[in-house]
Amino acid sequence: PDLALITEIMLSSEGFQNGKVLGKKLITLYQLMQQQMSKQDHYDYGMRAIKAVLVVAGSVKRVDPEMSEEVILLRAVRDMSI
Repeated sequence: PDLALITEIMLSSEGFQNGKVLGKKLITLYQLMQQQMSKQDHYDYGMRAIKAVLVVAGSVKRVDPEMSEEVILLRAVRDMSI
C-alpha cells in the first residue's frame, strides 16, 4: 500500500494543513527505523504503529489547534515510542 498517501489523507482528516509534507516525513522516519533498528518481532514499524501516532497527533491537534503541526507530530511520535 502507498503509506505516504494513506498518511497524508489521515493527517488531512485530522485537520492538518501540511499533511502531504508531514506524511512523507513520517513515512521516511518509520522506514529508517525499520531498516536501522532491531529486527525483533515485537517491534512494529508498519501501518498499525503509524496509525497510532496519527490518532494521537489528531487528539493533540484538536486540543490545541494553534500549536505547530510539526511539534504535534513529533510529540505524538515520542509519546508512542515510550
